Amino acid sequence: MFEVDEDAVSEDAVEEKQDDSLFCARCGHLVTRAGWAARPEGGHERVCANPAGRMFQVVSFLEAPGAADRGAPTDEFTWFPGYAWNFAVCRGCGDHLGWRYTGDQDPPVFWGLIKDRLTSQPK
Repeated sequence: MFEVDEDAVSEDAVEEKQDDSLFCARCGHLVTRAGWAARPEGGHERVCANPAGRMFQVVSFLEAPGAADRGAPTDEFTWFPGYAWNFAVCRGCGDHLGWRYTGDQDPPVFWGLIKDRLTSQPK
């Protein structure tokens, strides 16, 4: 698991730090940085349930270069009104990391990643 230092994260400025890297918990591939945290309506972190009732702790990021999006975007069962989603997978191992969101709001694109699929410790 990891913690985001809210004091180090600014909505207006994104700073890269050597120690804010977040990796795929399965393979250790670099996925994103804590400094790239996004705050769509509802904040950076939230708990969401899919239609089957499975719960996810989702953290949002403006950038996730270590993730790739898969599938056609849909707005069905979206957790972020005004946004369509498709799946996000690790570019290293292909594990499901969360979802990529696109919409006509600010930010226009962000990544909602499953918190326990990320780690601050590389393998």
